[in-house]
Amino acid sequence: MSLTGTHHAFASIDERGTNRALHDFFTARPRYLHFGSPPFVTATSISGTVMAPIPFPGSSGIAWAVDLTVPQIDLFPPDGPLPAPLVLGPDQLGISTEVTLTIGCTADQEVTSKGGGVMPVKATLAVLAIAHPVSQYFGPGVGDITFHVDQVLLPDVAPPALRLVLDCLIEMILNAVLAEVQLPFTVIDAGFIKLALEAGPTIADNQIELWGDIS
Repeated sequence: MSLTGTHHAFASIDERGTNRALHDFFTARPRYLHFGSPPFVTATSISGTVMAPIPFPGSSGIAWAVDLTVPQIDLFPPDGPLPAPLVLGPDQLGISTEVTLTIGCTADQEVTSKGGGVMPVKATLAVLAIAHPVSQYFGPGVGDITFHVDQVLLPDVAPPALRLVLDCLIEMILNAVLAEVQLPFTVIDAGFIKLALEAGPTIADNQIELWGDIS
């Protein structure tokens, strides 16, 4: 059977191309990897996204920051084994990144009155995740692919109860970040055709695949 199967057109992007597209996206828009409140991020710019401090009674707000490295993608089949309980199956992709969580530790009142301030306290965590591709189709040749995270593992964090809390936090953060990443169909079909999407995206043989008709 041909690559197109019962369809008229087939388009795909391989693992190397997917990682290159992500690298180019985040290099041009680093603010999607760097978030925080003053004093760590003081204004939204190309390099960072400013957000409000965490409100808490009796304080002026807890300063914080979240910084991620550019996610690396591993399309099915996996390049190597993943730590349990993660299992990379058909139509899935693995994601690896590092997340640095920072909070502003406020000096006591006496030190603050003498000119002290906020001291950053941070931890960098290795993150592994399983995700799947999601397509948005708007018309022939117009659409994009995003990624949704299904499961996260922080292999170096203990005890298990703390890991569960951080797994959930990082999963929400990753999904929010990846929702901004949109790989247009033109990246996948190189703009040679106007694909009318009929099936996909699927993942096999280390590539994301789309099928459809040609308009």
